[in-house]
Amino acid sequence: MNQHFKSRHFESQHFKRLITSLIAAPTLFIFIIYSSEKLFFLFILAVIQVAVWEYNRLVFGKKGNAWEKGEVFFFAFVIPLAVYVSDFTLITAVITCCSLICFLIFLLQTRGAEIDISNMGKVILGFMYLPLLMSYFILLRLLPDGVLWVFFTLTVAFSGDVFAFYIGKTIGKRKLQPFISPGKTVAGTAGLIIGSVAGGILFQKFAFTHLPLGHAVILGCFGGIMGQLGDLFESAIKRAGDAKDAGFIFPGHGGILDRLDSLTFITPFVFYYQHFVMK
Repeated sequence: MNQHFKSRHFESQHFKRLITSLIAAPTLFIFIIYSSEKLFFLFILAVIQVAVWEYNRLVFGKKGNAWEKGEVFFFAFVIPLAVYVSDFTLITAVITCCSLICFLIFLLQTRGAEIDISNMGKVILGFMYLPLLMSYFILLRLLPDGVLWVFFTLTVAFSGDVFAFYIGKTIGKRKLQPFISPGKTVAGTAGLIIGSVAGGILFQKFAFTHLPLGHAVILGCFGGIMGQLGDLFESAIKRAGDAKDAGFIFPGHGGILDRLDSLTFITPFVFYYQHFVMK
């Protein structure tokens, strides 16, 4: 009976994931191709704000800590804006100011003999984790062949995710990090890396032909590994918040944060590999 229920649940989740992907993927594809750099920036800014909303609910709870939540929202606006202006000095100045503001507010809020720095740590994690790391999508889009770089990154992430899901469900037995994410298996991780490399090679062959094949393979392989680490990191945050999903925007997939988990780590890696290795 229990096995039958698990099978029906898996089929239901699979159907929801499929329908959501069939709607979301073409929409995202068309938007990335035809949007201007400014419109793409506004889109990423909106995505970051939704992700921060989910993050705030996970780490601070649905009610209370309004000041801390507001801090993260504010930082989630000014950091991507500084990145869009694309001036390194301004970016570092904004991140430094965000940190100092966070420290100052902590000092002003401190009352009594006991000092608790946990909320301040959650605020710092919030703006370093989502606004900063996701802003690398803005930097990718501003590169020559920026649209191709964005698509390449998405292809590596999503092809790895698909392979990991089906291989893990089919033959995955040995758990990878059961205390962080009980559903992830060693076989699923191997499938993720294989899928990421395959996705990178196929995209290079049919769309990004002037990207050297060797670089596509390296980016796919290590991008897949970084994606898995990003996935585990987001799972750890959910585990700390005692939540299965970060949100409910995408049926079968969870929230925005559940879709960004691997991308938060892959995107900076792709950007810096292109910037330091390929140049």
